[in-house]
Amino acid sequence: MTDQPADLLAAAATVLREAANAAIHDGRTTWQIGSTCGSKSPVVVDNPGVPTVLIETWAPRLEAVNAYLALVGPATGLAIAAWLEDEAGFQRHAAAGPEDSEHALAVARAVLGQDGDQK
Repeated sequence: MTDQPADLLAAAATVLREAANAAIHDGRTTWQIGSTCGSKSPVVVDNPGVPTVLIETWAPRLEAVNAYLALVGPATGLAIAAWLEDEAGFQRHAAAGPEDSEHALAVARAVLGQDGDQK
């Protein structure tokens, strides 16, 4: 990979798309808060009727963590990957500079673990 903005954006889109696709079960891309017979608290499920993807967090703020995980499930990851890919195309084919894709590049760096300013 080079330091070109289009390459960075494309690499992040690939990483995110692969991770989102790997998290999909039975074609279900949307996650939500639900429960199972064995869960002691709300969990993240991909089908409230017959949950097949479960994430149960034990974080101090587990309800907030679960809500966030449901929000950024595979459907969101795939949408962001598509946006990053579009931005990569824009960077390759338009008279664009990095400043024209500033927010997309910030997301790409975060996806690739290159954002040193995140806390």
